[in-house]
Amino acid sequence: RKKLKSTSKYIYQTLFLNGENSDIKICALGEEWNLHKIYLCQSGYFSSMFSGSWKESSMNVIELEIPDQNIDVEALQVAFGSLYRDDVLINPSRVVALLAAACMLQLDGLIQQCGETMKETITAQTVCGYYNSAGTYGLDSVKKKCLEWLLNNLMTHQSVGLFKELSINLMKQLISSSNLFVLQVEMDVYTALKKWMFLQLVPSWNGSFKQVLTEADAWFAERRR
Repeated sequence: RKKLKSTSKYIYQTLFLNGENSDIKICALGEEWNLHKIYLCQSGYFSSMFSGSWKESSMNVIELEIPDQNIDVEALQVAFGSLYRDDVLINPSRVVALLAAACMLQLDGLIQQCGETMKETITAQTVCGYYNSAGTYGLDSVKKKCLEWLLNNLMTHQSVGLFKELSINLMKQLISSSNLFVLQVEMDVYTALKKWMFLQLVPSWNGSFKQVLTEADAWFAERRR
């Protein structure tokens, strides 16, 4: 077992990090990676490129176009590195960028791992970003988990940040659901909606959450005159 682990480390260090015996150079976002076609073929993206009639199939230097703004150099580094090792440690703060890279390169195992990381790290701070990313990259199970989290926690985890991030469509979905957890009375939902609407209409407002209702009441009263 120890030998296997050291072999895996050796492959990652020697072939990926040092680029020894590289037979292809990948250029993207101003960076270069000296890699190996045999490892890159684990990616659906490169497998199609090398086996098909793409002009890149016989090239030794490939310029990658990165159309997705979520993808950065660090995400590509981890995604390429995942082809040379069994375990990838995913930092939750980097998971969306990594998911974007994994989807572009068609790395199914890494996509799945990103999805699991997202499901395990849903909080008031991450839920809206995760929900939107799950929609963009087709992770239905993550989207469902985010929706469940919001239905269970929206009323008890209200904050300026969360209310600013909640889109109209998502809020509509939440308040029309019979599964929305309401602690006391329906009036609470109305009050929450008023705060949310104020923060949607005045996104530059940055006071404390305790002041939102007073500010919202004053703001709406002003416009009723």
